[in-house]
Amino acid sequence: MALKKQIKDKGANTLVTFSIGENEAPSSSNVLLLGDFNNWQSNDSTFQMEKKGNTYVKSIRLENGKRYEFRYLSDDKGWFNDHAADDYVPSPYTGIQNSVVDLSKIPLKEKPLKKTIKKASAKPIAKTVKKSKKDDLKKIEGIGPKIATILTENGLETFEKLSKASVKVLEGILKEAGSRYAMHKPNSWPKQAKLASADKWDELKKTTR
Repeated sequence: MALKKQIKDKGANTLVTFSIGENEAPSSSNVLLLGDFNNWQSNDSTFQMEKKGNTYVKSIRLENGKRYEFRYLSDDKGWFNDHAADDYVPSPYTGIQNSVVDLSKIPLKEKPLKKTIKKASAKPIAKTVKKSKKDDLKKIEGIGPKIATILTENGLETFEKLSKASVKVLEGILKEAGSRYAMHKPNSWPKQAKLASADKWDELKKTTR
């Protein structure tokens, strides 16, 4: 699930909401959010993720103009990364990468964009939506917003197309996208996509437990 950011304090800080979907968490035990912002202190219970329905959520206020490294820690399964982080960087430990939330640049206000949308005709927009047939690839375990975009750019924008892609092809796409994506394992994506394409959601849920 994507990191949600809301500018606060006249641009001085950002309220960042970290979210972990049910299919992304390696277990149903307690999960801690640890990073530069709390000196990676695992005994700090104030950074425990809150269980809301099928997701884990935690919102914290961070100072803008900085990049923060972070990871999640579950009681019984250990460390894991955020599938929708802004970036990934090597940690001090060999072979391990940390997730990154990037607040080094404050987003511009979207008022000009809203004005442009109001002036545009509604009919052309509707036609564009009809021509662009895409599935929500983020429903596949291990695929976040950034990887979904990468797959779409490589012609795999539907569950059906993803189900017909070989693991070798998927690994090649991730490797070409950069080292931070090559760490992901797409072995189960075609099988999950085949179930999603057939609307077999109950069976898909069983494969991700």
